[in-house]
Amino acid sequence: MTPVVVRDALPADAARIAEVARASLTDTYASIFEPAFIEEFMARAYGPEALAHAAQAALADADRQFLVAERDGQVVAYAQFGHGSRGPELTRIYADPAHYGTGAGRALLSELHQRIADSVDAYVLDVHSRNERGRRFYDRNGFVIVGGGATPDCDLTLERRLHPRRVELPIRLERLVVRALRDDDGDLERLHAIYGDAETMRFVGASGRPVPDPEATRSVLRHLLQHDDLHGFSLWALDEIDGEPLVGIAGLAWVEGHGPDVEAAYLLRRDRWGRGYATEALRAVLRVGHEQLGIERIVALAYPDNAASQRVMTKAGMCPDGTQHAYGRDLARHISPA
Repeated sequence: MTPVVVRDALPADAARIAEVARASLTDTYASIFEPAFIEEFMARAYGPEALAHAAQAALADADRQFLVAERDGQVVAYAQFGHGSRGPELTRIYADPAHYGTGAGRALLSELHQRIADSVDAYVLDVHSRNERGRRFYDRNGFVIVGGGATPDCDLTLERRLHPRRVELPIRLERLVVRALRDDDGDLERLHAIYGDAETMRFVGASGRPVPDPEATRSVLRHLLQHDDLHGFSLWALDEIDGEPLVGIAGLAWVEGHGPDVEAAYLLRRDRWGRGYATEALRAVLRVGHEQLGIERIVALAYPDNAASQRVMTKAGMCPDGTQHAYGRDLARHISPA
C-alpha cells in the first residue's frame, strides 16, 4: 500500500474531511450511539463551511494544527489540535475505515509531535470508553488515562506526554544491578528462560501460561522497550553483581498499558527464587518511581492465591488495599503511596 503524505489541511479539503468523518463515526459508534445522534453531531461539528474556516485558521495560527493524511491523492485521515480551557488538546483524529491499520493515524501523530515538541510538554484528548478500536490505537501510541472525559459522549480523558521523565540507569543495589533491557539475542534467550517457564508464569498475566516460543518472547521484549521509549519507564533487567546477567526483570508499567494506575512488577528466573532478590528489586523500583519519576501512588497486583508474591509486596513496604479488576481477573492489590 502506498505510504501516506501528511500535510496541512486546506479549505478545499473540507468536503472530503466530512466524508471521512461520516464513515469513521458511523463505523466506530454504530453500536454506541443511535443513528440520529451521529447525524446531529455531523451537522453540528462537520459542516463544510466550518471545516474550511478551521483549516484556514490553523494555517494562520502556530498554536493550531489541522493535518490531513493523503494517500494516492485522496485524504484518508485527519487530525485537529489546539489550545483550550484544559491547555493543549487533540480534538479530533479519525481515519476512513478502509484505511484502518495502514499507518495513517500513526503518521498524523508523528507529524503533529514534530511540530509541537518544542512548545508542548503534554496534551489531552477525550475518548468514549467503549470505543475499543480507538482505545487500542491510543494505547499503542503512548496515551494514558488521566480522568473522566469532558462530556458524556467521550467519558475518558487521555494524556500523551512528549517529554516524560526518564529513570537514570543502571542502578546498583546490594546484590543486583538494574539496567535497561537490550534488543539482542543474549537478553532474548535469558528473558525466554523466564517467560517460557510454566511454573514461573503460573501467576502472571491474563492466562497464567508460559510464552510459547522465543519469537513470542521477542514480542514481549519489544513491547517493554517501546513502553520505556514512550513513558520513560518499563520493566528492566536484573543482573547479579557477582553472578549471571538477567536473572529477572523488575520495574514499572501502566496497568493494562493505559492506567490510570502505575504498577510495580517483577519476575525472577525460577532457580533464583527464595534469595530475597524480589524484595530487593521491588524496594528499589518503588524508590525510583516515587523519587525520580514523581509518581504519587504505585500499585502492585497479584493473583489472590499467590501468597509468596504478596509477602514480597509487604516486605517491600506496600500495604494491602483490596482487589482490582485488571488483565481480565480480580487481583489482590497492594499500594505504595508517596
